[in-house]
Amino acid sequence: MLTSLRARMKLARTLLQTPRIVGVGLAASIVGVGGLGVAGCFVEGEGLPPPVEGLYYPTGLAVSPGGRVLYVANSDFDLQFNGGTVQALDLQRLRRRALTLQSALAPGGPNASAGVRGACGSVGLATNAAPSLYPGPCGPLDISALEGDDEVVRSSAVIGAFASNLLLVHRPLSGEGADPGAERQARLFVPVRGDPSVTFFDVADDRSDAGAQRCEGDACFQLDCGASAAGGRCSRDHRIGEDPGRELIRRKLPLEPFGIAAGPGGTSIVVSHQTENAASVIVNRWEATERPQLAHVLTDLAYGPTELAAVPRPSVLGALQQGGWAIDDQPAFALTYLAAPELGLLRYQDAASGGAPRLNESTPTPITALASGTDSRGIAFDASERKACEDGCADDADVVACLERCVEIPIPVYVAHRGPNSLLIGELTTTLVKRDSGDPAAKRASVFYSIAFHDAAVLGAYPSRIEVGEVIDLEGARRRRIFALAFDSGLAFSYDPEARRLDPPIKTGRGPQALAFDTGSTCGDEKERCDCEQGSAGCEPYSLMYIAHFTDSYLGVVNLDMRKTNTFGTMILTVGTPVPPRESQ
Repeated sequence: MLTSLRARMKLARTLLQTPRIVGVGLAASIVGVGGLGVAGCFVEGEGLPPPVEGLYYPTGLAVSPGGRVLYVANSDFDLQFNGGTVQALDLQRLRRRALTLQSALAPGGPNASAGVRGACGSVGLATNAAPSLYPGPCGPLDISALEGDDEVVRSSAVIGAFASNLLLVHRPLSGEGADPGAERQARLFVPVRGDPSVTFFDVADDRSDAGAQRCEGDACFQLDCGASAAGGRCSRDHRIGEDPGRELIRRKLPLEPFGIAAGPGGTSIVVSHQTENAASVIVNRWEATERPQLAHVLTDLAYGPTELAAVPRPSVLGALQQGGWAIDDQPAFALTYLAAPELGLLRYQDAASGGAPRLNESTPTPITALASGTDSRGIAFDASERKACEDGCADDADVVACLERCVEIPIPVYVAHRGPNSLLIGELTTTLVKRDSGDPAAKRASVFYSIAFHDAAVLGAYPSRIEVGEVIDLEGARRRRIFALAFDSGLAFSYDPEARRLDPPIKTGRGPQALAFDTGSTCGDEKERCDCEQGSAGCEPYSLMYIAHFTDSYLGVVNLDMRKTNTFGTMILTVGTPVPPRESQ
């Protein structure tokens, strides 16, 4: 057991950020000690309950597809409380404030004559008195003090300490794997290192797909994890891998669950385990009587498995299956490593393929584009070009042939790398193999994946998380960007894949840890996201980026609209009152 708060916090930070490493042995030693020490010091139920109305060392963010909810995972990093929290924030109310402030700050805005003070006053904020602690023109929005129609934290629940991530998945409403008569469902999965477990929540589905009714009102902020009361602690039944007697395999979840990604339809959830050199898979059946269960643990991976991303699955497989073809498909997941110069590729074999559900390791991709090749972090695929091609096949006379042509489009892949600090740029190639012997009953199809890196863009010190987002250009159109956070530098980087260049870096506060995007079009004074045609009356495109600041426990809102020239690429709103860590106060 660690004896001092300072030592415990240092090891916990090591555990959370898996910092710079100088060798395989040292990395394994540092991270391993942190894992055992920190997890061993967390005892559920002892100490004060965590603050459910404020933020406390946030580590995960997710935006609901309908734009109603911003989910936040808080980690209780310094063990001041008896657990962390998951919160459902009212994104519409946050969006209304952010966009109102954005307009007020613009030259010629409604409060232009009053300057920054007037712009901040338009949303009830003072000017920023501590710009060195948190950037932006205005003081923080104290979400713990908001009530009634201004309330932002709409629901919350208590989890274990050291949440590392957050994943939101939805039951398919259409296409392959969808059940037309099934109810709408969504779930949150949170890797919790203090238990260790993956805690899951049944949450509301706010998608606005044609023919389906999305949630309304308070129902949109549901956080069902078996807690006995609102804001209470999640039950053991919602902690996957903590009780081996209830799992598909009689084994507990390995230590240090960190990265997390979902396969097609959200039925397979893969989790990386940093100190165990392992990955686990959770089977997420959508039937009401089935709870997600740990299904398999793959061991003996390379040193330091970290972040995961699901490999985009081509739509042609579903079309072929509807045409009577048997599909030999194993969903794939790309995996980065701290201390191995390679990118892993894992394949999930479900029970329908014969035998028990399991993970298998395919041939990894060596990272040779840089001198070192070790210490990779975040990873993201950008399948937008292929998806646009597949969406265009709906009107083609031969849909299957059109979808087969789309498979040939390579998918860009991006990796945050620290040896040296850079954004690795590569391509995923998908090969469709069809076996047709002339017997309709023997037609089979499968896909194979390969990844190669060919370029790199220099980033600032120690990039970590990566996400694909969109900015609004000067004409009001959406443009893709690859965003990378640098925890140590207090910066966010934006890479333009079309121009193949970096935009000016975005200054964040201390310890940017997670990011999420609220991008779409609004109509009406309430700034609710809606489906409308650009240029139609009242239809206004927007794009905002939310950044979770771990060190000082708040969220920053960044303007991603180029038309607002004076605030583009800057933080315009601070959500939650920044609180420095205790040992720095």
